[in-house]
Amino acid sequence: MQLSQRIVVVDDERSVRSGLSNLLQSEGYSTRIYESAETLLDDADALAEAALFIIDVRLKGISGFELFIELTRRIENPPGIIISGNGDDNTLRYAISLGAIAFLPKPIDIDTLLDSVRLALATDRRCR
Repeated sequence: MQLSQRIVVVDDERSVRSGLSNLLQSEGYSTRIYESAETLLDDADALAEAALFIIDVRLKGISGFELFIELTRRIENPPGIIISGNGDDNTLRYAISLGAIAFLPKPIDIDTLLDSVRLALATDRRCR
């Protein structure tokens, strides 16, 4: 069963993009994947249709944090999960201070990711 929520994944590592997309699709979600913040920001349809953004901190070009800040300028309360292979407590605190729903270290725990996705999609943050 295909769910109506579209999840956008932004990560410059092809294996991470593909792995997350495949996992989410196996759970019934529709996905769009991007290797950079710039390619996502150029896709107005993706921005309008996204129910959730999963964004890596370290991207080539615009960083994941800069992307999330730009999303907050374009979308009220964008639902986002920030991921990173190099995160620490300061990275976690910063991600949450920006309004991210969760910060998940790589390698990503699948159950934690899916729980975060379900929570994010169950809460319509844009109405706040």
